[in-house]
Amino acid sequence: MADQPQGVTWRVTESGGFETAWPELSGTALRAHGRAVGTVPGPYWLSYELETGEDYVTRRLLVTADLASGGSRRLDLRRQDDGEWTADGRPLPEVRGALDCDLGLSPLTNAMPVLRHRLHTAPGEQEFLMAWVSVPDLAVRPSRQTYTHLGRTEVGGRVRFTSDDFSSNLEFDLDGLIVTYPGLAFRLAPRGTGLAEEQRRHWQRTYEADPEIYGPQPSDPAVHAALVFRKAGAHTVLELGAGHGRDALYLARAGFEVTAADFSSTALARLRDRAEAEGLAERVETMVEDVREPLPLPDGSVDAVFAHMLLCMALSTEEIRALVGEVARVLRPGGVFVYTVRHTGDAHYGTGTSQGDDIYEHGGFAVHFFDRKLVDSLAEGWDLREVHAFEEGTLPRRLWRVTQTRRPEPDMST
Repeated sequence: MADQPQGVTWRVTESGGFETAWPELSGTALRAHGRAVGTVPGPYWLSYELETGEDYVTRRLLVTADLASGGSRRLDLRRQDDGEWTADGRPLPEVRGALDCDLGLSPLTNAMPVLRHRLHTAPGEQEFLMAWVSVPDLAVRPSRQTYTHLGRTEVGGRVRFTSDDFSSNLEFDLDGLIVTYPGLAFRLAPRGTGLAEEQRRHWQRTYEADPEIYGPQPSDPAVHAALVFRKAGAHTVLELGAGHGRDALYLARAGFEVTAADFSSTALARLRDRAEAEGLAERVETMVEDVREPLPLPDGSVDAVFAHMLLCMALSTEEIRALVGEVARVLRPGGVFVYTVRHTGDAHYGTGTSQGDDIYEHGGFAVHFFDRKLVDSLAEGWDLREVHAFEEGTLPRRLWRVTQTRRPEPDMST
């Protein structure tokens, strides 16, 4: 944290809103003010001021909540030096002895207990009693919470947060501020980096927090693709958006030589470890790749390409068209491209936060929903073999599995 306050903004998925905080650190004391807007359980606007003493112990939290209904609430929460707390002057014996306040749905107030014990940079586990403030009603309740250091990352450290039966692996930066809080919030990238870069950071953090997010079993589309590729006589396969490798490893076990590409170095490191453990290292290569850029492969160098939900990530229609053009370039004539995408019949289409271009964001993940017109246009110049509708997951997600073949080059000898 710099001496001059700099704003930090999180997208708060749990509230369907955002929070911006301006924290200022002086020694081991923290001052901050912030603004938040939420839409769950109904629209509200929040402003707060936070002051701690030395060792990040709370002195005062002043919060104002304005509701869409026209109502307004205010809380003046204070901790005395003897450990007693008051809310608007009323004693709160139920949180006596607590050192920290915890403002509900706010990533900021996770900083104080972690900074006090350096849990984002050093081993340890600490249990705390918190004066927890629910939002937007601003009621104060006791909350028992445990923070456990899990390890260091490139930007700071991971800490497991536990309260009652809830647990989440949080990522902090070196200043002790939340980078990602799975299921609640994630920090937005600096202005000018764009949605795709924001999503890249989000996926990187997601894989660091949960390396086995999709489990070890291959997806059904990968099982189908292996059959299609084998029938087409393919030997080399490029997987785009390979993640931690459940499908790449399956394809390698099926006998293919696999190049696994993803923009998360964390996920690919996990993939390499698993390939080594399974004796598949000679069949699997990894490649850190942003698919918005040209693929670093020669023309006609692979027999087949597989992409499970990669094309429906935070890519514009223009970027998707460019990527499919790159797939055509690196495929040999007659090579097969199997991809899956969520389509406009999905329950999430048209809901969440709209990013334009049929892209909607839910829970921090942005999805580009395909209509049939887009699928057909991406098959221009190809032989479109199949557009198969299927469902996946518990929502369930509704997808298309598309199979298309690169047409052979025209015979110019006659």
